[in-house]
Amino acid sequence: LKNTYEVSRKLKRERILNAGIAVFAEKGFHETKISEIAKKAKVADGTIYRYFENKDDLLMSCFDEIITVKLNEVKIKLEKIPNKGDKLISFIDAHIKAFTENPSIAKFMILELRQSPEFYKKYPKFWPIKRYLAYLKRLCEGAIEAGKIKPVNPSVLTIMLFGMMDYVLMEWALTDKIDSLENIKNEIQKILESGIKK
Repeated sequence: LKNTYEVSRKLKRERILNAGIAVFAEKGFHETKISEIAKKAKVADGTIYRYFENKDDLLMSCFDEIITVKLNEVKIKLEKIPNKGDKLISFIDAHIKAFTENPSIAKFMILELRQSPEFYKKYPKFWPIKRYLAYLKRLCEGAIEAGKIKPVNPSVLTIMLFGMMDYVLMEWALTDKIDSLENIKNEIQKILESGIKK
């Protein structure tokens, strides 16, 4: 009975998180009401407060859930690639695929990462993509060690790559300007492999 109860709680929590991601993506954090998330999750308003302290806590938990799941997905795909240099090139493909499988997740990440400065001041330890960036930095370091790319600053390269992918996903999720993510991904990989120097 205890295991059944725990499974039930876990499933209900996941349902609330998925509803939160969908509603936050559609309406934005400030315009979203807990009652709307509860309705989407098909639970009573009060049920949400059994799992999360408030709307802020729910938002941060949504981020944590997405990063945990998507980072694991990317890691599993890249574990099959033995060459450290090839891992970095393949990361772009894995990242774009992971975050475009569900438009709500891509839109949620794009919009809510750009929270107001007040939100970050209120929660100074809140930096949802910290683990994701740390993993990408390790891939950059591995590619440098393997001689796949030049010995550039891995921290700066990490920022450049993530910023580029963030913009590509933003264009994909919020506009209709990008016709083919596949073509753009291939061009990015080509530039990364060959550089821009003439």
